[in-house]
Amino acid sequence: MEQQQIITLKDVDSSYKSKTQEQLFLKGINLNVTAGEVLGIIGRSGSGKSALLRCIALLDRPYTGIVSIDNKNLTFLASKQLSTERRAIGLISSKPVLANSKTVYQNVALPLVIQGFSKDAIAKPVETALIRVGLDTKAQNNPTTLTVMQRILVDIARNLVNNPKILLCDDIFNGLDPKSTDQLVKLLRTLQQDLNLTLLIVSNDAEIIKALCQRVIVMQSGKIEEICSVYDLFTNPSSEIARDFIRIATKHELPSSLRRKIIPNDAPNHHALVRISFSDCLAPEEILSNSLDAFELKMNIIQAYQEKINNRLLSIMLIEIFGGNQAIEEAITFLNANNLQSEIIGYVPNLN
Repeated sequence: MEQQQIITLKDVDSSYKSKTQEQLFLKGINLNVTAGEVLGIIGRSGSGKSALLRCIALLDRPYTGIVSIDNKNLTFLASKQLSTERRAIGLISSKPVLANSKTVYQNVALPLVIQGFSKDAIAKPVETALIRVGLDTKAQNNPTTLTVMQRILVDIARNLVNNPKILLCDDIFNGLDPKSTDQLVKLLRTLQQDLNLTLLIVSNDAEIIKALCQRVIVMQSGKIEEICSVYDLFTNPSSEIARDFIRIATKHELPSSLRRKIIPNDAPNHHALVRISFSDCLAPEEILSNSLDAFELKMNIIQAYQEKINNRLLSIMLIEIFGGNQAIEEAITFLNANNLQSEIIGYVPNLN
């Protein structure tokens, strides 16, 4: 059975106006998102991640191309019609704008008040939304008394009262402590499952991408460089931006004593740090050992562990390799040809 596409972007360009000229920001975007999917969006600062979300929400109309939501072309709708259709799309910010003159309850109720609902009609959806995000005991609080995490939860609840089909989450994990991050991951997972929401999540945190997402978009300079499953992102990234993302994520897993010493390029009295990942490889340790012996290289295993990504088991090894650059490059080529996805993530000093 073919899955329903809830978001479709076709040949979309968008622009922004500076003081002197109008410049393209999103360039040639083509994207299909399935209903109920959780899609991650990664990329360097200024790559167009937030611009893509704003374009999907039609907060910024595309310069050219088509944006369709649930098989409806919203690109050319009049403002009043667009406002109605946009209720199906929630946009959550890392720094939500809340009315400090109103209570938490009143902030969450605001979209329904604007639409002209009566107090009685407003009460149930607002109370339900506050319960869903765990803020029912804070309903009469002023927003100024809330934590950063709680303000994000208010923003989520405020969007939920419109019964959205899509939630666009714009870097909402940025700056949260580990406990709040874990709480927010669990909440989004629960909301997605209970309400069959489609989630688009902007984040450069590898653990969040692995925990929540099924596919990922890799962006650079307003373009989509790569679209792949999260599993493929961490095992076989095809774009340089994606490979850089994996290198940075891997460095964070290293002991701090090594992490502080990593440099990107080879230098005298340094040796290579290599990340190896595999899933369907027979006798990986034997292949690794034999290949390094064949190229007259020495190794030291720093870490070896397994994790599940999208319910598939992935094995990862972080190793030091000692030897000549040419031999190391040839060995990595050989390992990749034998289902051991290998890449140099940096160089660290030799021990005296």
